[in-house]
Amino acid sequence: MKRLISLIVGINLCMVLFAIGLEESIQMARRNNKELLMAHEDVVKADATYYDVRGTLLPQISLQGSYALNTTYLPDSALPKLPQVSAMLDSISATDNENLIAGMLDGIMSGMLPSSPQKEASLAMQLKLDQVLFLGGKLVNGIRAVDRYRSVQKLAYSVKEQDVVLNTTQIFYQSLLAGKLAEIQQEGLSTAQRHLSRVELLFSEGQVSEFDLLRARLEVAKLEPQVMAANNQYELALAAFRKQIGTADESVIPEGEFVLPLVEEMDLTEAQRLGLQNRTELELLDIATQIQEIKYNAERGNYLPNVALSASAALYSAADEYAIQKDDFGTRYSIGIGFSLPIFTGLSNRNKIAYTKHDYMQAKLKQRDSEELVLLQIKQNHQKLHHALENYRVQEQNIQMAQRNLELAQLRFENQLGIQLEVFDAQITLSSIKLQYNNAIYEVIAAEREFTKSIGQNLIVER
Repeated sequence: MKRLISLIVGINLCMVLFAIGLEESIQMARRNNKELLMAHEDVVKADATYYDVRGTLLPQISLQGSYALNTTYLPDSALPKLPQVSAMLDSISATDNENLIAGMLDGIMSGMLPSSPQKEASLAMQLKLDQVLFLGGKLVNGIRAVDRYRSVQKLAYSVKEQDVVLNTTQIFYQSLLAGKLAEIQQEGLSTAQRHLSRVELLFSEGQVSEFDLLRARLEVAKLEPQVMAANNQYELALAAFRKQIGTADESVIPEGEFVLPLVEEMDLTEAQRLGLQNRTELELLDIATQIQEIKYNAERGNYLPNVALSASAALYSAADEYAIQKDDFGTRYSIGIGFSLPIFTGLSNRNKIAYTKHDYMQAKLKQRDSEELVLLQIKQNHQKLHHALENYRVQEQNIQMAQRNLELAQLRFENQLGIQLEVFDAQITLSSIKLQYNNAIYEVIAAEREFTKSIGQNLIVER
């Protein structure tokens, strides 16, 4: 038994070395939370999309080129044999001029006939520039839309970060509460065991009956499984805590003061004003409404012409042989402005405009509805915090009375002025009030954090 106790103490000492506070827990959760990491990747992707779309305002320049070698073998049927004019002249009577002319005709005719194999080399290079001049506002509106989308992703990351902080805070204090409850159950068992020792002593002296002894033993036996259940709940709370902060190290435990936080009094009107002013969710909806308005304006620009500038410079060559000489190259230059103006699209543009217009109207309605929901949420959280504070004050008074009640019950029983049942009832009452007292502290902590988040205040304390 002593070896087991020493082992447990050693493990507890080791675990204390890895105890972390609330702020460190929040920082670990911000670093390791998978959903928050994915939200950060969405922010990076939104930045890339914005710069990608904005790049369409700049000229698009491309270089194209090709180099080819061709060899063609013609069939015999494609190679006719023509008689030579020089062979038709009389070698005796033909003059030099006639021989010269006949040789020239033979050369011309042979040049007109295909030869096999045919060898050809070609080289072509083209530098092309395309520049958008006017797209009826669609391009500018598109850039504005992706810029707003980028802001949405950043704000969504901020909302997710606040959620992670709130959840981590709640789970942190839930773990502390579970530890407190386990301690209270253990204290109740220790009290029952001490009372059992006193009853056994009184029984040995003949001052109490065997029935009182059995009741004391039954009370201890009843509390032992409750202590085991409380310890199990504490272990489960620790597992949830470690998952929230993203660590698999089972020696990591939360450590902090489980006391009532400093709560700043704020009336409901001021809280709702701050909520409408600072809530990130409302800012997100406002941006979403702006995006729908941008889409509506972009669709209205479909009736306007699209104008673009295109220019190119090309270098090309073609040679009968594989070798390309410097005088085989030619050049070509072009520049032009093109436009496109829709005349009739089968009412497609009109219907698209109507669709985006109603999307815009829906976004404004959703924004107003969300503002009303935020006001309602702030009112609920304000009342919840007020109720939690009132409940804490009541439990604070109750626990003092319960402690005094147990002291009097024990004193009456030891002086044979009361019965053992009074002591048991006082112990049960004190344990119950302690549980309610610590639950009241947790409710105040959770309600204060939820209220602070609902009015748009930042839950992250940067160091």
